[in-house]
Amino acid sequence: MESQTVNQLIKQSRKLRGLTQQDLANQAGLSLRTVQRIEKGTEEISGFSLRQISQILEIPLEQLIMPNVNQISIDKNQSGSIKALYLASLTFLVNPLLGLLVPAIMGYTKQNKDTQYSKHLKKIIIIHATGLLFLGAFIGYIFAADFLKIGLPSSLNYIFTGWLFLLIPLCYYFVIIIFTAVNYFRIKGADVS
Repeated sequence: MESQTVNQLIKQSRKLRGLTQQDLANQAGLSLRTVQRIEKGTEEISGFSLRQISQILEIPLEQLIMPNVNQISIDKNQSGSIKALYLASLTFLVNPLLGLLVPAIMGYTKQNKDTQYSKHLKKIIIIHATGLLFLGAFIGYIFAADFLKIGLPSSLNYIFTGWLFLLIPLCYYFVIIIFTAVNYFRIKGADVS
C-alpha cells in the first residue's frame, strides 16, 4: 500500500475533524492561502506551519515528518519572510509612505518573529523613515520658498532653480532601491546574518 503524502494526510485529518481550510488556518495562526497551498502540495511546508497544523489536528510530528522528509523545509532563519519584507518595502515606488507602512504592518501582524526578522524589519523602517524625513524636508522647503515667499539662501536658490533640483528625490529613490536590492540578494544568497 502506498503511503500518504503529508499534504494528503493533513487534508484527510482536517476533513475527519470537520474543519474547513479557513477553520484550520484560524486555529493554527496561518493564512488561508498557506493552508490551501499545503494541501495542494504547491508549497514546501515550513517547520512553523507543520508544528501548528500538527497541534491543531493532533497528529504527532513524527507521523508527518518521517514518511515525508523530502517535502518539509524548515526555515530556521525565516529568510523567506525577511525577503518578503524587503519586497514589500518596494511599494515606496507607488507612494513613499507605503514603503514604511506595508513592512511595518507585515511585521506587526507576523506571529512567529525571531530576532533576525525583527532586526531586518527595524532596518527597513529606519531607512524608510529617514528617507521620508529628508523628502518631507525637501518638499517643506519648496513649499516655504514658493508659497510663503520665504527667501532662500543664494546657494540653495541655485539648487532649486537648476537641474540639481531633481537630484534630491532621485537620490532618495536610488538609495532605497540599492538598500533593498543589496539586502534582498544577500539574504537570498546566504544565511541571514
